[in-house]
Amino acid sequence: MKQVFEKEIVKQEQIFNIAVPIPEHLIVVEREDYLNLLSQVEEGQWWVVDDVLALLKVSRTTLINDILLNPRFKNEMDIETNSEGFVLYPRGKGSPYRFLASRTRKYFEENFASILL
Repeated sequence: MKQVFEKEIVKQEQIFNIAVPIPEHLIVVEREDYLNLLSQVEEGQWWVVDDVLALLKVSRTTLINDILLNPRFKNEMDIETNSEGFVLYPRGKGSPYRFLASRTRKYFEENFASILL
């Protein structure tokens, strides 16, 4: 008769205390606090298309054709059709798009999945 020995697996936990020096010119801030501070700076600021392109890292064609002109999103964004909107659409050739910065950032943060899918 063969005996089977079970090995007890012992979970080991190691704790390391380390010190990471942070240069005087830098600070560590929680993400939520950083985004709150950023939105306060953006309050009342208007962006142009290039600002939104820098935020989203998409092509101009994607931003305009696939997002801004897509009826699904346009109805939510256009300030002329939605009081909660944040985009002033061009009124004629050569007229620029204008974006309320704080709401633009918030909208794209909250709708990231639905826009990309």
